[in-house]
Amino acid sequence: MVADLARGDFEDMRAEGLNPTLDDFDRLNQLALRLEDGPETTPANHPRIGWAGDVPFHEPTACAIMWLQDYAAHVKCDAETRQTFFYFACAHATDPSAFNALETPRQIEKAVKRWLRSVPCTEREMARACHYATWGYDDAVAAPSPMKLEYLRRSGKSAAAANLERLERVMAGAASSCGLSYLDLMAQTPSRLNALVVAAQVEAGATVSRDMAKAQTEYTMTLAEIRRRLEAEKRDGK
Repeated sequence: MVADLARGDFEDMRAEGLNPTLDDFDRLNQLALRLEDGPETTPANHPRIGWAGDVPFHEPTACAIMWLQDYAAHVKCDAETRQTFFYFACAHATDPSAFNALETPRQIEKAVKRWLRSVPCTEREMARACHYATWGYDDAVAAPSPMKLEYLRRSGKSAAAANLERLERVMAGAASSCGLSYLDLMAQTPSRLNALVVAAQVEAGATVSRDMAKAQTEYTMTLAEIRRRLEAEKRDGK
């Protein structure tokens, strides 16, 4: 599906003598489709599952994200081993109890190695399944807004820490508006928690605009980032 907004901006850039690539268009188009579709207003859409043979890998849930950030991220290891932690988190994302007692580097490495020996699929298959489960086909990365960059600079927080705070706020919102238990919250993906909150707001007659504003900002900042790069390329004669 092609978004009219992305098509128009792509054609405008070409008319100005800029040379956007197909990758530029694909990135803008994905973000524009998010904007045109609007915020999700129903929790009926199920979280994604990527399959590696008969093994399911789930879209990261609150418990998986928190375990990766709070414990797995602090294990001193190489990039390949760290990636296996991510596979483990996706494979067990819907079972919060799977992360119990996996807090120290020794506990984590032992459990993940034992699990890897039991998985009948290759690393490449797991990587592909987890990529789909996490991002789906819509994996465009939006350019950060000046407001977000300034917030991170002032707070001294990393993007990961800021995202974790946001997840905690969404969980709190879902708990108050939907009455979910702690274990229920931990087994939900961030997008599904957002959907539950939005659905509750719509049912209550509230106006929902924050997600739309976020989508608009992401598209605008990404378009500006692409334009700056293309203008620099044009000046340099590339």
